Amino acid sequence: MSRLLINHILILVDGTKTSFRAADYAIDLAHTLGARLTALAVVDTDTLRQLLNVKILVDSEMAEFERELEQSGQNQLDEVRQRAMSKRVKFEDVLRSGNSEVIVPIELAQRNVDLLVMGAFQSERVKHDLIARQRQQILDRANCPIMVIK
Repeated sequence: MSRLLINHILILVDGTKTSFRAADYAIDLAHTLGARLTALAVVDTDTLRQLLNVKILVDSEMAEFERELEQSGQNQLDEVRQRAMSKRVKFEDVLRSGNSEVIVPIELAQRNVDLLVMGAFQSERVKHDLIARQRQQILDRANCPIMVIK
């Protein structure tokens, strides 16, 4: 019966230790259930634009940072792909640019995801930690069940 409930799992990959632990958990779960797995990495270009607007970055620095973040995101997705392939899990990776608080809920809906798996965060850090704040916003906006892995 559980096979009917969870056919598609999306893992949010952001390079943190908890996101890789969450990826391993999602891979094992997808393997057990025979579910598809999509790994999503989001390049946070919104924060880069804010830094440009307040003159902390100049255009050339922004372009370089964006390229580096895209490469880092792809490297993270490649790592998760290797882990998924070793368990023979049906896998797709997605690299998007923008605001993860907006992109993740859109991807969940468009891909008909049954379960979002993401790394944990400390709730007291939400005001000061960008990743924690983004994860909290994703929790608030997601339209499917969410599993948070410590």
